[in-house]
Amino acid sequence: NEASSWEYDGFLLDLAFDIGKRLLFAFDTETGIPYGTINLLNGIPPGETTVASLAGAGTLSLEFELLSRLTGDQSFGNAAKLATRALWVRRSPELNLFGKHIDAQSGHWKEILSGVGSNSDSFYEYLVKHYLLFPDDHEFWTMFLTAYSGVQENSRLGEWYVYVDVDMGHGLDGNVRQVFESLMAFYPGLQILLGEVVPSAKTLSSFFLVREFLGLLPERFNFAHWKTEGSGDVHPLRPELLESCYFLHLATIGLHGSKCGPCSKGSSSPHTSSWLWAADFALHAVHKLSWTPCGFATVTKVGSTTTGGLNLKRLNIQHHNEMPSYFLSETIKYLYLTFDAENSILYRDERDWIFTTEAH
Repeated sequence: NEASSWEYDGFLLDLAFDIGKRLLFAFDTETGIPYGTINLLNGIPPGETTVASLAGAGTLSLEFELLSRLTGDQSFGNAAKLATRALWVRRSPELNLFGKHIDAQSGHWKEILSGVGSNSDSFYEYLVKHYLLFPDDHEFWTMFLTAYSGVQENSRLGEWYVYVDVDMGHGLDGNVRQVFESLMAFYPGLQILLGEVVPSAKTLSSFFLVREFLGLLPERFNFAHWKTEGSGDVHPLRPELLESCYFLHLATIGLHGSKCGPCSKGSSSPHTSSWLWAADFALHAVHKLSWTPCGFATVTKVGSTTTGGLNLKRLNIQHHNEMPSYFLSETIKYLYLTFDAENSILYRDERDWIFTTEAH
């Protein structure tokens, strides 16, 4: 039939090559660290800030290196890897920590707050994922181990991760912020890629305590005072908690001896875990608390007496008029894959795979 005779002619790679060439102009800086914004027709906009985030500048190597390997044009991978190296060499030499924002022209840090949350998260993720996908780029493993040790030794507080102010020349600057950000919830999933199951499970359990207390995960939560932080009581349907839950589930299937779970369907093979139950609760919470007649919406304010509680009562809940695109591309995808016990497209052959930071 027509479908079976269709052959891919490479047009998507042609488009990727074209946009890649347009994006390369962003890397034209004194340091090789790219601008955060580029006009695809005219290049760098007039007056564009030279300040780039750690995550924005350091989360490009997977896509750009893959484009180089598919096209044979090394300029893409070289530019992205140079940007990663340029960030890495500007870490605190004593602590192996990074700031959040840096000047792409001067190479000076503009924000010295360090942690694994917003504006930093996917930098750490791509260091290890680049090595896993391209193991011949062994320097990425070296860079990751250095960065990971910095986080574990200087940003970890028990089972939580904190923000610290860093004097890039002399060490810690004394200010520690015991605030959990929802974006930090990717970190236990990253640890699963390393085989760090126990510390991953302990940290994710702490994160889930916040979710169970409030029903949905807030953007910012002060775990020292056990309350939301400032205006961080919004829940914009983020995927990171469920991403880590998915990876923990895969890593611990059958470890507690039970084959029965919320979607067992009488299967004889172990396919459940305590994390599957956590995902089941999250699925119902998301549907109960964020569903609207036209889609799923950001919850304006989470709280123990509104969104919180095991009964999931929908009382006085307000929503923003938005459904972020990552809700479909990541949040729902991770939930689907968690419950897709035996039929996942990811396991139908023996090819290796890895998710980008957007779960695509």
